[in-house]
Amino acid sequence: MKADTLTGKVAIVTGGARGIGRAYAEALVGEGAAVVIADMLEAEGEATAAAIRAAGGRALFQPVDVSDPVSTEAMAAAAVAEFGGVDILVNNAAMFASLIGGPLTEISVERWDKTMAVNVKGAWLCIKAVLPSMRARGGGAIVNQSSISAFGMPYMLDYTASKAAVIGLTKSVASELGASNIRVNCIAPGGTATEGYSQIMGGNMQVAEERAKSSQLIAEQMKPDAMVGTLLHLVSDGARFVTGQTHVVDGGRYFLG
Repeated sequence: MKADTLTGKVAIVTGGARGIGRAYAEALVGEGAAVVIADMLEAEGEATAAAIRAAGGRALFQPVDVSDPVSTEAMAAAAVAEFGGVDILVNNAAMFASLIGGPLTEISVERWDKTMAVNVKGAWLCIKAVLPSMRARGGGAIVNQSSISAFGMPYMLDYTASKAAVIGLTKSVASELGASNIRVNCIAPGGTATEGYSQIMGGNMQVAEERAKSSQLIAEQMKPDAMVGTLLHLVSDGARFVTGQTHVVDGGRYFLG
């Protein structure tokens, strides 16, 4: 991709403080965009934004609870106030690291509701919040983060169901917003070496690396930057006829056990 292909664009990355979200934010800035780092992790979010600014990029940290409409509206307003509008939304924030795997009968109603509120309702609320600005600017690109878990991972039913819902949400929103020149796509990553994934693995990333070697066609543990190329393509003019699609980035993984 040519450098600075996103010059003049403004992006919001939810869950942008660390992990895949931070990789997304840094990549978008590298292509010339200004980025709002939206996250509940204030210290890490401020540090990520500061690091981007120190390297010459434009970045703002905005605290957000994506399950709260007042908070998501404030997030969109901050992007407009600081950078003039919103062209790109990356719905990356999700409940994941705090979820402990187990039988569906052991998932509490409270946990189910919180997972759905963040992973599904949160994506919807963020889309609603940025729509006025995207429409005013003549269009935009939205990328939702799903997971290969959406295709059927056992013993984490609430997370799996929420990520499957994100795929359906993507298709429905793409159908509705095409007339507004807003494209909506989805990325479904495989197991990626992030802070959250390490927590799920009990801190034993060696197990994750061995699993990658035995269950992926590309036998290498994925890092957060593995999704960057797909994201940059989806938000670029090169993908102007791509919408409503789910792009799996998993190293050819074929076994979820």
